Amino acid sequence: APTPTPTRTPTKSAEPTPRPSASAVTYPRYQATTTRPRPSNGTTSPVTYVLLITAPAVAAVAALRPR
Repeated sequence: APTPTPTRTPTKSAEPTPRPSASAVTYPRYQATTTRPRPSNGTTSPVTYVLLITAPAVAAVAALRPR
């Protein structure tokens, strides 16, 4: 069997790899968002309407499923 040819070793690049900087990283101060009061302008939330439609439908499907 023929002997395999040796693979070339990679040569060092002329440019040295940059060293990581040791400077400190600063972040802006954390500002907690203020809780906004719920708008009570007399309108019903759309989520309420979705639940009013979905809850009876789920109950009907559960009650009418075949046993």
